[in-house]
Amino acid sequence: MMHFRGCGPNPNRLARAYHSGEIGDARQFIELLDHRYPNSKKVAVGISLGGNMLTNYLAHYGDDTKLDGATVISAPLDLAACARRIEQGFSKVYRSYLLSSMKKNALNKLHLLSEVLGLTEERIKSMKKLYEFDDLITAPLHGFKDADDYYQRCSGLPRLREITVPTRFIHAKDDPFMTHEVIPTFSLPSHINYQLLDRGGHVGFMTGSLRRPRFWLEESLPSYYRHFID
Repeated sequence: MMHFRGCGPNPNRLARAYHSGEIGDARQFIELLDHRYPNSKKVAVGISLGGNMLTNYLAHYGDDTKLDGATVISAPLDLAACARRIEQGFSKVYRSYLLSSMKKNALNKLHLLSEVLGLTEERIKSMKKLYEFDDLITAPLHGFKDADDYYQRCSGLPRLREITVPTRFIHAKDDPFMTHEVIPTFSLPSHINYQLLDRGGHVGFMTGSLRRPRFWLEESLPSYYRHFID
């Protein structure tokens, strides 16, 4: 498992962090696996923001991904649309949780961010929306003009047809953090298996009963790749 920079047990010691188009760390991780296990089949699974990152990775590296297949789950493939959606209704509960975590990480690196971006503790604490965080921190910290530029350049949806390895996309129509804008309306190549399910929420996909729930993804993914590799 690859944790995004700063999301694991160890603090990130640089000002730069992660974002949904940051594929450099994933490349280093996959190259390490390829070096250690050169003869093994390799597949990658990207979940939520990690799914959008994986989409960018697959599109960018084309025939040189060093992967035999991939699965993208509940990915915000249109970042601008998802940034708008997360500020509505029930999604604001999750936004508050996510933004609080992001602000906490930023405050832990205040000495670095104030050096690079001139941010103050008060300015970080006053942020109310994810768009604001992306506009003031994510975008300028990683070479984008602003949040709109970041969203436009890093959304995975326009790049789906650049993917060359067999890839499975799993998305639910009732995902509370997304809109129909993340769903492709154009034809996809035959090696892309796009599964649009009526229900599943955001990385939910549970089945069974309340007393005996079953986690469909945990059953589906290993079964799919056993069949795929065989």
